[in-house]
Amino acid sequence: MHNSDIPVKILFLAADPSDERRLRLLQELRDIRERLHLSKERDRFILESRESVRVGDITQAIFDVDPQIVHFSGHGTSTGELYFESLAGKSQLVQADALANLFELVADKIDCVVLNACYSEIQAQAIAQHIRFVIGMNQAIGDKAAIAFSVGFYKALAANRSIKEAYEFGRVEIQLYNLPEHLIPVIYVNPTAKPRVKKIIPNPFVPQNGRVEQPQQFFGRQREIQRVFEVLNSGSSVALIGKDGLGKSSLLWEICRVAENRLQQSRLAVFFDLNDIGDEKDFYIALCDKVAIPECKGYKLTRNLRQRDKKVLLALDNVGKLTWKGFTRQVRDQLRGLAEGGDAPLRLILAANEPLEDLFNDSQNDGKTSPLAGICQEENIQPWDDATMRDFIAARLMKTYVSFTEEEIIQLVEESRGHPRKLMQLCYRTYRKYVESGQ
Repeated sequence: MHNSDIPVKILFLAADPSDERRLRLLQELRDIRERLHLSKERDRFILESRESVRVGDITQAIFDVDPQIVHFSGHGTSTGELYFESLAGKSQLVQADALANLFELVADKIDCVVLNACYSEIQAQAIAQHIRFVIGMNQAIGDKAAIAFSVGFYKALAANRSIKEAYEFGRVEIQLYNLPEHLIPVIYVNPTAKPRVKKIIPNPFVPQNGRVEQPQQFFGRQREIQRVFEVLNSGSSVALIGKDGLGKSSLLWEICRVAENRLQQSRLAVFFDLNDIGDEKDFYIALCDKVAIPECKGYKLTRNLRQRDKKVLLALDNVGKLTWKGFTRQVRDQLRGLAEGGDAPLRLILAANEPLEDLFNDSQNDGKTSPLAGICQEENIQPWDDATMRDFIAARLMKTYVSFTEEEIIQLVEESRGHPRKLMQLCYRTYRKYVESGQ
């Protein structure tokens, strides 16, 4: 299950006969579901549950869900039997060899069985003859410790840890709650059992939406980066102009990341997504906060920025937001004033969907020109060409076992039309089909 992009299906079986001491099984199920939902890998886990499980429900649930992990929570006896429910909701015991025989028939389907029930070690030993990983309890275990183990176990699985590592995290979770039962869970590993899930790296075509912030995931645009720093080092500001989906936000983020090494005059690189800003007042508050000066605007802002030891490289994403209600030309005029001159306290990099003269057409009143257009050299961001798209696909697939066919690559290139975001989304779906089909 470690490092796999295949969805991991978990079947949670709960049996709490009415004639036995009541357990907090639904609390355990809720906590597991919550931990999986909060994880970064939440889309990779599918949790199915069956409550008040009768003996006849076990095989049907396995057939319906086709799980990799079967998790049973309920009661167990000191002689190794597990309690399921009868038609009347009363206790019905199941012997260890019966469950072992069942799991032998589905050994090619299941990687792990968790028996979160008192004295279930005997059952675990029997089932481990056929299943690769089986976890049981060697004594009676309280509700709090049982739930803590489950939370720690699935929290670790959702963080891409192996089953053996997740087992250790489950035991530590019990300790963290200051409970004395951390030695009760035991794991049996059958090295001869073959794991169901083929180990592969996660889908390499991410993120599908939004900007790329991880350096190892950023691709291409080296020529654009070089030209941007040539302009910045010449004493001018830059505007990145291009349609949605061309990767302007990712490019802006990468420029900020490498600015310290590429700028001839050292500047504090500040990334600013204007979609996070409500209005002009909010803009000044956020700007002062990001550059660590007292909240101000106008002359005080200019003075405070000029008094800073380190000048600022201000990267403004979605700069078209400055045309919205709540913003005036005053913001653009002040940004221009702060960015003018060779020793300017600000140097700007803007990202917009259209040329600044067209975007800020209110600046054309009375023959005036856009203040930002007057100090920014525009760099037009174009779609990727065929060669770049092919190189991108090859680079992302390099460390996987998957290879796209030439027909698939041609279709991906044609459908995306050189838009990185669209290409990423299309490649993600194509890759997932390979993984789900087991090719």
